[in-house]
Amino acid sequence: MKTHTKALWWVITGAAAVGLTSSLLQTIERIQALEHPANKLACDLSAVFSCTNVFGAWQSHVFGFSNSLICMMFFALTAGLGLAAATGSQLHAAVRHIFHFFAVFFLGFGAWSLWQSTYRIGFICIFCLGCYSAVILMNWAWFRLQYRQWALKPRTALLLEIFVQRGVYVFAAVLWALAVAAMIVFHFW
Repeated sequence: MKTHTKALWWVITGAAAVGLTSSLLQTIERIQALEHPANKLACDLSAVFSCTNVFGAWQSHVFGFSNSLICMMFFALTAGLGLAAATGSQLHAAVRHIFHFFAVFFLGFGAWSLWQSTYRIGFICIFCLGCYSAVILMNWAWFRLQYRQWALKPRTALLLEIFVQRGVYVFAAVLWALAVAAMIVFHFW
């Protein structure tokens, strides 16, 4: 396995571990809120960062259960997959494509969730920020690992290769993260 490929798998594994930790802590806080509704949660930091207010909104359980539970499943599976690949296991292309698809899904879902938190709920959950940061980093690495596997026309494949070789994909990931951060900062500032 090439060194840069192995490093990208470690990035996916590390990002998944950060996301798993964030979603686990969020789940623990949610349980604490249910067990002791009168107590202030550790993640209620200010008038902007308040998990309690986010937990009470329908957006925090879109699929009928806490979003943090689906995140824990996704991040745990991705951490295992990333660790297996980083330590030398060969993964079937279908498995890589499925996990890449879910990473992209969570990139969109997380952006929607943070937009809802910012503009509809009016509060931000710090654990959601941890999860979403992990998803952005994970998507950056997945893109770098997978882009040559896509069925593209030769000209499009060449343009994409130039895009990658010039590092534009790094700029795009940083720009995405800054756009999400700006959305939050400008609303609450």
